[in-house]
Amino acid sequence: MIISTYKTIAIRCPQCGKMDFYALSRFSMSGTSVASIDCECGTNLLKMGRNKGKNFWLQVKCSMCEDTHLFVFNYKELWLGNLQTLLCEETGVEIGFIGEREPVRKNVQNMNKSVQEMAEELGYGEYFNNPEIMYRVLEHLHSLADSGRLYCDCNNHNLDVEVYPDRMELHCNDCGATGIVFAESFKDWENVRHLGEVVLSQGSFKYFDDRKPKKRRKRIKK
Repeated sequence: MIISTYKTIAIRCPQCGKMDFYALSRFSMSGTSVASIDCECGTNLLKMGRNKGKNFWLQVKCSMCEDTHLFVFNYKELWLGNLQTLLCEETGVEIGFIGEREPVRKNVQNMNKSVQEMAEELGYGEYFNNPEIMYRVLEHLHSLADSGRLYCDCNNHNLDVEVYPDRMELHCNDCGATGIVFAESFKDWENVRHLGEVVLSQGSFKYFDDRKPKKRRKRIKK
């Protein structure tokens, strides 16, 4: 029987939004030592240690409710068992996975299903003025958010997004900044796909193209 000394953990950063993979070493858990994992942006993602006996604890910063959750696993569950799913205690949403690398990778792929798939499942295909362009823009913004390149310069990386038939409105609840990204023409897509980052300006209203302000359309509730 082969016993792995490493497990892979995938977890999303609550600060920059990036989902990444990290290695957990069984040997780093000897005695009373505490292991810590930080995101590339500097945010601490989790701390892990061992209680007296064979139980291991994880303190995880949650990307959903922004609280810290405590998970406890015995030796068999963590190092010999199958994939472990970390759930937000408040929302029940998956926030991470621990296990062998391949099962972890597949579950992350399933969790990050395409924006188009989710929109179609929710029946929004006929809601958008140009669904193909909207899906492309949404996917690009999702990619920017995953890599920490969609945020407000007041240092808030958790922006609210309102989706309309022709555009997206990004809102910062910390300073009140708003950004408009249009998504109904090929020109809109050409503009968005060249954006290496989307940054709101603190307390201001910003368009991410050269259009003049448009009258706000009411969002249709489904």
